[in-house]
Amino acid sequence: MSEESENNLSAQQLDDDYVADDAVPLCPNCLTPIHPLQYYCHVCDSNEAINPLASYMPFVRIRFVYGFFGKLWRIIWYDDEFPMALKFACLLVITLFAPILLIVGLPLLLIGKIPEPKLRAITTAALYLIAFLLLAIFIYFYVFRTALSPAFLP
Repeated sequence: MSEESENNLSAQQLDDDYVADDAVPLCPNCLTPIHPLQYYCHVCDSNEAINPLASYMPFVRIRFVYGFFGKLWRIIWYDDEFPMALKFACLLVITLFAPILLIVGLPLLLIGKIPEPKLRAITTAALYLIAFLLLAIFIYFYVFRTALSPAFLP
């Protein structure tokens, strides 16, 4: 056992010896040199964390944790090499674990595919109106109706 620990110690020392003092981290996706205090790549906008501390910081880690759903979304819509069954499985995972991506992402994707700017603006305004109406209905049924129900009255 002591021989293994000596080998591990010597390998660790070799790694420290080979790392140059002016070494900078690289993006795992596009291999662009990144500043050591940067959390994500600014060139390819990869969701892979450059700084190992990014996965522990509350607001910085949102992109690290939920970037997986963005990859699934791209598999569904943009990758033609994946079979349809895998695309349905990805859609099922998104629907179960990140429904807000489906609720917000699908309309935005469809709006982005409208080539005419005037029609795109009208569609965006109509979707904002629908979202406002759905929010008003939610507030009416779940906030006002439960507050005025007999169970809450003295």
